[in-house]
Amino acid sequence: MRIKIHHIVLFLLLVISLQTNANNLSMTLDDFIRLPTQTNFQISPDGEKMSVIVKKDGEDLLVILDAKTRQPQKAFNVPGSGKGIGRVYWVNDTRLVYTVTVRYAWDKTLRDTGDLVGVNIDGSKHRYIFGQSAGEMQTGSRIKKNKAAYGNHEIIDMLEDDDEHILIAFYPWRIAGNFWVTNKDAKPKILKLNVYDGSRRQVGGLPMPLASALTDNNSITRFSVAVDKSNNLVLSYKADKDADWENFSLDNFEGKNVIPISFTEDNQSVYLSANVGEGTRALYLMNLNTKAIEKIFHDEKVNISEYIRDFSGKRIVAVGTNWDKPQYHYLDKKDKKAKLHKMLVSSFEGYDITITSSTEDESKVIVHVYSDTNPGDYYLFDTQKLSADYLVTTRPTIKLELMKPMNAVEIKTRDGVALNSFLTLPTKDAKNLPLVVLPHGGPHGVRDYWGFDWEVQLLANRGYAVLQVNYRGSGGFGTQFEEAGHGKWGTLMQDDLTDATKYMIEQGIADPKRICIYGASYGGYAALMGTVREPDLYKCAIGSVGVYDLPIMFEEGDIAESDSGQAYLKEVLGNDIEDQKRRSPVHNVDKIKAEILLIHGEEDERAPIEHAENLMEAFDKIDKSYEWLELGNEGHGYYDEDNRRKVYTKILNFLEKNIGS
Repeated sequence: MRIKIHHIVLFLLLVISLQTNANNLSMTLDDFIRLPTQTNFQISPDGEKMSVIVKKDGEDLLVILDAKTRQPQKAFNVPGSGKGIGRVYWVNDTRLVYTVTVRYAWDKTLRDTGDLVGVNIDGSKHRYIFGQSAGEMQTGSRIKKNKAAYGNHEIIDMLEDDDEHILIAFYPWRIAGNFWVTNKDAKPKILKLNVYDGSRRQVGGLPMPLASALTDNNSITRFSVAVDKSNNLVLSYKADKDADWENFSLDNFEGKNVIPISFTEDNQSVYLSANVGEGTRALYLMNLNTKAIEKIFHDEKVNISEYIRDFSGKRIVAVGTNWDKPQYHYLDKKDKKAKLHKMLVSSFEGYDITITSSTEDESKVIVHVYSDTNPGDYYLFDTQKLSADYLVTTRPTIKLELMKPMNAVEIKTRDGVALNSFLTLPTKDAKNLPLVVLPHGGPHGVRDYWGFDWEVQLLANRGYAVLQVNYRGSGGFGTQFEEAGHGKWGTLMQDDLTDATKYMIEQGIADPKRICIYGASYGGYAALMGTVREPDLYKCAIGSVGVYDLPIMFEEGDIAESDSGQAYLKEVLGNDIEDQKRRSPVHNVDKIKAEILLIHGEEDERAPIEHAENLMEAFDKIDKSYEWLELGNEGHGYYDEDNRRKVYTKILNFLEKNIGS
């Protein structure tokens, strides 16, 4: 059955000035680098109101709209200047809570403050209810009503039958010099928090530091998932509210790295995600009383990437996978949510969809629709009339008719392994094009997906073919595929990128004299190591916030600060310092012929700027020229629009000079 789609544009009066003239078929750099202006559209439980985060003049506004007229009713920002709105939750028909973010003048990295704010739909009772800013003085007194909580939090249960409270897991900070940092030795507390006055009481705790929690359908915390000091996954379980935490282990079970997803409605069974041996992740259903386990779904090529629950949120009715494009597998074809999802996917052909929220009576839902050429639109869907009303686009400066499709390509390596890859072309005539190879960061547990990527679209718009490769070591394709990259930074993982690049040449797509490799974080490492391993393959390389000196990763940066981080580094890099040097650009600059551009943020905690400084010092010693851009107020990424403009102006000029489109 097809649905009716009504393109009735919702004009948010507060942001109408941000809409662009779609008749102008050119796009400026600013059109690409601007962040989404309208995000996180949701509908209230009673269906009377909608909420959306709107960016206006560099400020986040939480806008409340009338669901019938689509007109804004109220708009408010975070109490206190310079703060943004993170995640938004409807607690009941008239009250919302949201998390708070901040960017500092000296570091534009977007950070979660740990604060939680509550507000009524009319703007009343707008106040901090949890976090470092939640301490409040009583009128005429020095006694605080609520005590500030220094730490991060995670909402773990919205307490469906309680309109005044939610459950949160609290992760305390500690003082380190002049700064608050995560206390990696403190066990999280489970708190019941009043969303109106911020009062709270502890109702439990988790057994290990930094653990995440899963509650059952009675809002009792039953599972804890953590990583120990040796970087091993630790799963703990409570049989009931009063039971002690115990290690959760399964004998004679094929699954490894088990993670609980959700409970069934009767709380007698739990859905589990686990790797099938050394392969991809499958979905299982386990009876907690009998220990009987049933495999529900498994794709041997790719992990499950999405779990879709019924309207109650208690049963998994479908799963999503993403090899080349999103595909859905409906486990309960009679379920209302599953049927609706299938209908929407069919109606919005060529797009992916997410149901962001629904009314309590399931009569209306908000749907986010997006693709490789569309950053996303929101629709209000009526499940009774089977009609969808267009609400708003997330990025009005993007001209959809100029966006290029992301083509899935399967590339075979020299040893016969199939690599899931994506190729975006600037023109239909894919012959002898300048090519940018764009390895993703991470690298482990991370992968490239089909979908809208403004950076890829910018490069394609400027005339470059863009190749993204899920090389061995990437996540999403099973344990064996990911662990094949352990200890293989700069060798096998690099060979995969080399093989993919040469495939583009063999197919006549890439001009062999006009190829540049560019990446951020691990991608920056791969870009520079590409020029070490294959001096004649790449005309140029761009390293952004990269790691270039593997031995110092054990001494510098936030990964090295914890025991589990040290264990991770030993696992993926190995223990041999001389071998690490052989796989480090810093110690191999004499092999590099390509033109080099390095970009780094001075405040980078993940890949400290010492990596770039060491590399430049090595270049200077052999009189190797390079280009350099340092951003004094950025960390591991570029969060300020002015800084993004500087970065991509530099990148585009560098590419034009070396492999010009």
